[in-house]
Amino acid sequence: MNPESSIEDNLTVGAKGGALAFILKISNTALAFLNQVILARILGAGGVGEVILAITVVRISVQIAKFGMEETMMKFIPLYIDQKDDSRLKGTISFATKFCLLASVIFMLLIWTLSKVISLNIFHSEGLVKLLPIAVIAIPVWVMRDVTGGILRGYKDVPRALIPESLVSPLFRILVFLLLILRDVSPLSAIIAFVAGECMAVIVSIIFLRNKVKLLRPVKKQCDYKKVLDVAYTIIFTSMSVLLYTQADVWILGMFTSTDTVGIYGIASKLVLLVYFPMMAFAVIIPPLISSIHASGNLDELRKMVSQSTRWILSMAMPIILILSLEGEYILKYVYGPQFTAGYVPLLILVTGQLIKSCAGLIGVILQMTGEHKMYMKITIIWGIINIILNIILIPRFGMIGAALSTAVCLSMVDIICIFLIHKKLSVLTLAKGLKFDIIFIALISATYLLLNYGGLYLWQHILVFVALFVYIWKSISNHDIPWRLLITKYKGT
Repeated sequence: MNPESSIEDNLTVGAKGGALAFILKISNTALAFLNQVILARILGAGGVGEVILAITVVRISVQIAKFGMEETMMKFIPLYIDQKDDSRLKGTISFATKFCLLASVIFMLLIWTLSKVISLNIFHSEGLVKLLPIAVIAIPVWVMRDVTGGILRGYKDVPRALIPESLVSPLFRILVFLLLILRDVSPLSAIIAFVAGECMAVIVSIIFLRNKVKLLRPVKKQCDYKKVLDVAYTIIFTSMSVLLYTQADVWILGMFTSTDTVGIYGIASKLVLLVYFPMMAFAVIIPPLISSIHASGNLDELRKMVSQSTRWILSMAMPIILILSLEGEYILKYVYGPQFTAGYVPLLILVTGQLIKSCAGLIGVILQMTGEHKMYMKITIIWGIINIILNIILIPRFGMIGAALSTAVCLSMVDIICIFLIHKKLSVLTLAKGLKFDIIFIALISATYLLLNYGGLYLWQHILVFVALFVYIWKSISNHDIPWRLLITKYKGT
């Protein structure tokens, strides 16, 4: 096969898969946004805070219990498919699902046993005592949904990998919650709805996976347990360390402040995830491609895939960054309620951290898919520990702002270090091309917005944001920084 044709084929697969994932992530984000608004309006900051703490405990348990198998499947499944090795394909899928199911049930029982201690002694919340025993039911369900999704991503089946998580779970969650509040308006209704949504999602995921597995030849199952666990154990430590600088802020806020503060900060941090979802969208389809390209030894193709995917991520994230940075206070006030405007400064700080991450691209994926997973694990563990220390120091003094600063700084440092590491190991620069324009653009728009705000020209500042979004999106489409041509044809890049 012509190397240039191979590069274009991979870019086309990456663009189409990423675009489809992006659409599904938009649907997921819209439903999650609707769910957050409903919870904020009905339960208030305190009720939302209790729900966030309960789900955070579940999320951390899930990350440990799935033992990195979701990402590990994205590495091994495409390799076995390329090799037409149905024996190892079936064996690896069977081992991963059974291993994670057992681990998740053990964690569910452990957290259920300790739920009262966690609620009263760590978070000092009596309301959490009722929520946590119900919330832990979601641990094995969530684990199986994620692992099954990782297997489907290994198959490069983006729709079936994302539909349960992006559509089924949030939609069912909203419907169940709205039905339950007809009888009881309380955080417990939100938790029951959360568990119901995860249960429905895992049922759909398992159906999708069974349809894949039944097409395989009836061969004896084989699994390279040592290889799978070797990759998985580094990824689990990486995932846990990532949680240290993405969830530690919520935990430590819950330990030192009220559930109202946790609720306000939680809503702000959820809004910041809007910036992250272009990256999450491409993280669905790009890892198997990088794994295959790296295995082929084609460094030029790897460079082009990394450079192009980073540009796509930043171009899709920048409009969201502009809206949240400039209009975030109005969103918090008029969508969630006046009490949530206290989360605007933390929102700005967290958005800055996500801006740096968008400029850096899929650094973690690149390291994990190219054999540098252990190095990535060490970096994330070190900065995860630093983040906990910074949170413990800053939160008692500065509250939400201290939590946001700790998280943004540690996220940024991991990205910066990994950029240099990838360049040194692979001679690949992950930074988005044309980055200078983005920096100058956002600086000029922000400065003009502040001047209009200072002068009391509020209508004009909103018009400025609209015009800035139009200009940036038009520029991105014109320069093919958003891969629209790859979505409709095999674009012959210049």
